[in-house]
Amino acid sequence: MSPRTTSRPSLRPRLQRAAARLLLGLAFLGPLACAMTPDRLPPPDRQFYYTLPSADDKAKFLKLKETERKPFLEQKGLWTRWMELPPAEREAAQRGEVKAGYKEFTALMAWGAPADTQESKTPERSVRFHTFIRCTSGPRVGRWVASNLACDGTSSEVEVAVENGLITEVKYLN
Repeated sequence: MSPRTTSRPSLRPRLQRAAARLLLGLAFLGPLACAMTPDRLPPPDRQFYYTLPSADDKAKFLKLKETERKPFLEQKGLWTRWMELPPAEREAAQRGEVKAGYKEFTALMAWGAPADTQESKTPERSVRFHTFIRCTSGPRVGRWVASNLACDGTSSEVEVAVENGLITEVKYLN
């Protein structure tokens, strides 16, 4: 026998066993790989997450598989509200744009839950004022948050006036 033809164990079976272990591990972890934080949700699921009414609903939504999210949103009535928006408003919400004349739900889908809501009532009318906070510096720059302390930097505020479900005014406060 020449030195090149000595019998030694092949690397191929070892590589096959390692690949099989890796695939088995991924198959085991796959069901556990739900979106454990809203930041891991794809759009528009992330926007829907912030419109959910309760912390319990939000926790459930994060644990759902992608195929289970739409039925969950339909059950909560959010999918219907989304589909009731004109296509131009849905596109604007996905770009994060809000204008007077849009429906209130467009602002919620564009920017998430407001940091604060005040209501002004008179016998003739009722107006809700939503305040939204956007981080302008720091690690969360560009994100809409519930408190300016979450920005770890500077922030700006936008106030949206809503009457009868329609946005009547958008004010950039700073």
